[in-house]
This record gives sequence, C-alpha cells and structure tokens, in this order.
Amino acid sequence: MTAAINLQKAGWDVEVHERKNYCGKHTRDFQFLENWTSDEDVLEFLKRMNIDVNFYLKPVKKVQIFSPTFKQYDGYSENPLMYLVKRGPQEKSIDQSLEKQARRQGVRFIYNTKLPKNEADIMAIGIKKPNIVTLGALFQLDMEDKAALILDNSLSPRYYSYFIVDEGVGEITCISPFPEAKNIEIFLGKTIKTFENIFRIRVEQTEEFSAVGSFDFLRKAKINHQYYIGEAAGFHDCFLGFGMIYAFRSGFLAAQSIIEKKDFDHLWKKDFLKQLEVAEKNRKLFNGFSNYHYERIIKLLHSRNPIVRRLLGGKDMQGIMKKVYRNSVSLFLRPLIRNSPLTLPLKFNRWSSKS
Repeated sequence: MTAAINLQKAGWDVEVHERKNYCGKHTRDFQFLENWTSDEDVLEFLKRMNIDVNFYLKPVKKVQIFSPTFKQYDGYSENPLMYLVKRGPQEKSIDQSLEKQARRQGVRFIYNTKLPKNEADIMAIGIKKPNIVTLGALFQLDMEDKAALILDNSLSPRYYSYFIVDEGVGEITCISPFPEAKNIEIFLGKTIKTFENIFRIRVEQTEEFSAVGSFDFLRKAKINHQYYIGEAAGFHDCFLGFGMIYAFRSGFLAAQSIIEKKDFDHLWKKDFLKQLEVAEKNRKLFNGFSNYHYERIIKLLHSRNPIVRRLLGGKDMQGIMKKVYRNSVSLFLRPLIRNSPLTLPLKFNRWSSKS
C-alpha cells in the first residue's frame, strides 16, 4: 500500500488486488515498529514516504528482558525505542489506516481476487517458504502497560518469547524455527505459565493467533518486469524478526524506481542491504546460543565497566540496538562472553540466503 500511495500520488493509475475481503494482516494483535534502524525517528521517516501517521501507536521507552532463571534487565531509552501499533482488521490498525490513505489518493481495491501472478507489476503476496512460526494468545488483563521478553530455549528455541500489555489487553507470544515448530503449542503453554510466574498474573479466556515468517531474502528483487517487496522478497530482520520498516522501505523504493526509472535492486541494496546482512550474521551467532549464554548476556547488560558499556553501545537501549543493527554482535559480544563454550572456534548452524 505504500507503493500504491506513492504511485497514485505521482499520477499513475493503481489497482490493488487482494485475495481476502480486506487488506493487511489476518490476525488482530500488537506489533512493534522499530525505531533504531536510522538516526531519524521512524515516524518522520514515514512522513517522508508520504504516509500519514494517523493510526494507533504508542511510544515504548522501556523493555524488560529476562534470562532463563528470571534475572532481569530493564532497558531504558531517552527517545522511543519502538512504537506499539495495532495490526489486522481492527479499528485504528496500521493496516486499515494505510488502506484508507490509499483510497483517498484514488487507488482502486479489488477484493477476493485471483489475479494471475504474471499480470501483476508489484508482488507483495507474502511468504513462499516459511522457516519460523509464531503462536500467541490475546486476553484481558488489568495491569499497567508493559513490554517484556524472555530468552529461554525451552520456550522459544534460538529466539525469544514476549509479553505485551496495552490498555487492558495482554498478548503473550513465542517463536519457533522449523522443525521444532511442531511443538509450538507446548512452547506457548509453557511461555504463558512462565510469564504468569514472573508477573504473578492469571491468564484466562485466551484468543490464539499464529503467523509464519521466512528469513531468506532475495538478492535480486526485480525479476523480469516484476518488483518483489516486503515479505515477498524476504525483506525481514532475521535476527529479532522485525519487518514492517522493510515493507515500508521496499514499497516506497519500488514506487520510486517506477516513477523515476531507476534500478530497483540498486535502490534497495544501497538503502538496507547492509542491515539485512548484519542481521543475518547475528542470527547465525544466536543460533548457537544456549541458555547459559543468555544468562551471560543479562549479566553483561548490567555491567558498569566503562569499556564493556562502550562496546555494548552505552546505557541507552536505543543506542544498544543501533549498535547491534549496524555491526555484527560477534565483533563485540564474542570476546565478552569468554570462559564459555562460545570461545573460539565457534560452530554455527548452517544459514543460507536464497536468490
């Protein structure tokens, strides 16, 4: 829809073909729009892409991180670390907002369509071959707003589980790669019990939702006459799983490529290829982490050693995340986690990017 908005605004006649009878994500849940991929606040970045920021969003400046033994680190940020947004077919969701903005520009929407793929110019059809799955639960909860995550391979192997509370609605989600995803229901049950123990809450009457993801991205996203954007191109942060900013960016750049007759692959590679590659390296590293390493990470985050703090990117959580997403964490994390099985030589699970 970002591509559609910008093309229509530039005078092109745009049709959006949607397989469902509405646009956007099929689940009603929360997601975070990350605010560490550049020095510019992401909301200003969206405005430069002709996106009206009129959807529901809430700045998040604090996140609680727990180790497998419940050791806690409270990460604070002076500026918003990320923005919580609503997804799916619900009021004020980012999906519905973009659809309305596109309509105001004059974009035509055709629902329940089965347009042959070769007749489309821009491909945004989602994931072809998933390699991770998420399963979550939504529920009512009388609790202050909160964002928390736990690193524990018994809950989300090689990833993390998270807990969100926003205006009386709670969400608990776990993530699993294949083939462990066959146990995702078990993982979610254990994750819910874990957060119940941590925060002394009771989760009842849950509504489950699920989604899949893929961390293989195309090295060439303009194939013949078609532009592949967002998840269709695998443009996704394969380290922690954030992806909306890459959907916005690639949609905008596809429109610019068409409008200005510029090479699409050159545009997106210049803009965010390095970030994708850094995330890929970090994912390789974390694929080899055990719960022991997660305990060490929490300990490192608590360190007051000025050298350690400088290596980590300072005390501000946004600064830490910017460092992580601009450099492979192996450059500064590996020498810090010594006296452990992670000491050189490292052995990683195989990770490939398909073109």
